[in-house]
Amino acid sequence: MIKFALRRNLIYVLQCIIWSFIRNLLVMLMEMLFNFSRSFILTQLMFLGEFLAGLIMYFSQRKYNQKKREENKEEYFMSIKLIKTEEDENDYFVPLDSKAKILFLIAFISFMDIAQFTMCHIYLPKFFNISKSLLQRLFGFGTIFSLFFYVYALKLPIYKHHKFSILIISICLIAIIVSEFFFQHFDIFTSYTNISITFTFIILSQILTSSSFSLEKHLFEYDYMNPFVVLMYEGFFGFFLSFLFLFDENYLKDFLKPYKKNDIKRFALFIFLLIVYIILSGGKNLFRVVTTKIYSPMVTTLQDYVLNPIYLIYYYGALHDFHKNGILDIPYFIVNIIISLIISFFGCVYNEFIILFFCGLEVDTHDQVSKRATKMNENITELMNFDESTENVLNNDDDNSVLK
Repeated sequence: MIKFALRRNLIYVLQCIIWSFIRNLLVMLMEMLFNFSRSFILTQLMFLGEFLAGLIMYFSQRKYNQKKREENKEEYFMSIKLIKTEEDENDYFVPLDSKAKILFLIAFISFMDIAQFTMCHIYLPKFFNISKSLLQRLFGFGTIFSLFFYVYALKLPIYKHHKFSILIISICLIAIIVSEFFFQHFDIFTSYTNISITFTFIILSQILTSSSFSLEKHLFEYDYMNPFVVLMYEGFFGFFLSFLFLFDENYLKDFLKPYKKNDIKRFALFIFLLIVYIILSGGKNLFRVVTTKIYSPMVTTLQDYVLNPIYLIYYYGALHDFHKNGILDIPYFIVNIIISLIISFFGCVYNEFIILFFCGLEVDTHDQVSKRATKMNENITELMNFDESTENVLNNDDDNSVLK
């Protein structure tokens, strides 16, 4: 039996997926119109979007909570009620790390974002004849590595449905790697060494992504950092660290090519799309940090691969992926579509958006735990009502008794 579980805060996860999907569509559009998608400039604009989004949301939240405080009303953070006691007025939560270490961790997260972008979008495309969708298909490694950091670094628990889902996802990812060696056409440009290096780059990039999400979770849970403040500082550090790209000879060329090859109107369209990219990057990363705060890094990684079946159709149709000698390799395409559907499905099972009712996989899910808690409260209420009615009967009997 399968159940789709809807939770109140699910809107933030959906927003994260939607913003990510729209930004990917924008990147695809810029690639088709201007052959512009793998530039260091996009990294810098992403960090600028993070900084602006974090800055705007932090001050908006601060102004909102200040207004509620003046009105003596309850304060909320992303639909979470903030409870304060009299002790909190003078004694706030004490961060686990010092301010210097917190700033270092945030700067390190920004550095890992840059390293991950460089490996995935600068170095990987240099390998000839490697499937263009290979990185997209292996994004599931992010969930596996996030789970590792979640358990061993953050010391947080996992349950039966988590272990089962990770097992299935791991098997599917191994199947992708094995099938790639089977379906890949090896020649003078493509060797077993090249494809092995490609897998290494992809796995390292996913380790960096998972590490950055896990460090953010550490900052939220153990240092009590506001997610918007963390995002703002990440954007600030990343924006200035990305100026190191100026030393790359292609940095300015990437921007000058659309200017030289297009007229004023098309170049104006190019600038407009870059501005939209800043906005979409801000929105995507805004909901990303909120998702990590409310849920976990594993839920955050879901945005990367849950829509893979759609992306694979795009790679096949627009970029002619899954072709061999100019002809569609049907078994290659079908195998990867099926595997991507399985990974997306069990990614949702892991994150409890889909609940499986067999072998006890549903026992520790949020939906079933909440139902048991509600039922327990109802039983306690009924017991209290029964005790109260019994007491009333006894009191009435005392009043009507002959013995006084």
